[in-house]
Amino acid sequence: MATRAPSIDTTQAIRAASPALVFLGRAGYAAKGIVFVVIGALAAGAAIGTGGKTTDSRGALDTIGDGPMGTIALIAIGVGLLGYMAWRLVAAATDAEGKGDEPTSLAVRAAQAGRGIVYGILGVQALRGIQSDVGTQDGAARHWTARLLDMPLGPTLVVCTGIGVLGYSAYQLYRAFSDKAKKHLDLVEMGPTQATWIVRLGRFGIAARGVVFAMIGVFLIRAGMHEDSGEAGGIAQSLRALGGTSHGRIVLSLVAFGLIAYGIYQLATARYRHMRAVGA
Repeated sequence: MATRAPSIDTTQAIRAASPALVFLGRAGYAAKGIVFVVIGALAAGAAIGTGGKTTDSRGALDTIGDGPMGTIALIAIGVGLLGYMAWRLVAAATDAEGKGDEPTSLAVRAAQAGRGIVYGILGVQALRGIQSDVGTQDGAARHWTARLLDMPLGPTLVVCTGIGVLGYSAYQLYRAFSDKAKKHLDLVEMGPTQATWIVRLGRFGIAARGVVFAMIGVFLIRAGMHEDSGEAGGIAQSLRALGGTSHGRIVLSLVAFGLIAYGIYQLATARYRHMRAVGA
């Protein structure tokens, strides 16, 4: 039996909703940018001894909530992150970014949808005001690692997950040193000077984020090998570990300013990313 084509009304409804969806997607990139700027700024303060702390996305939202107009800021960020989730889910389902239908392309689209869900959960936490019972990303990483360890072949699963995170980290480093940092940006609209600096900040920021994820992968591998969920951790633990190296202050400073650069890059992405309206 032939598949029924979408009605004209349905198609028009999709097109009508598309500008709003793209707007929400851009708001999501901006919200991500603000969160990473705060994480990086707090880590930079800890590194150079002017206050600050090593924290994660949840800690950054907590700091934002304690600031001026904190409730309004959290609502704006929460809505933005939920908008990012909506954009990612719809874009993955409709292939709005033209990834294709090959198996590898479908895997990329699924990963992007998953990333959207992660940030959507963070958006819900922002709207909740980061209640004390939410916990930290370090705690969440240990919780889920413990769950994996309790499964058949649990230690192997945890080690494989860590290797997967290391693979993602390697891909981020590849992105940093390739042209992928500018792939989706409207460089013409930026202008040559602004485009040059945004791409440089993007490369620096993507590399710094890759280093953080490499540490997370190492933690997971160690947790699997030692069968100890306490070895697992998230962004905050990664930053603490980097700060505890022999040249910790320098390393942490570089990564912290890299995360600030990544946040600025995300803010630029919110403004200049090519985002094709679904159904257009």
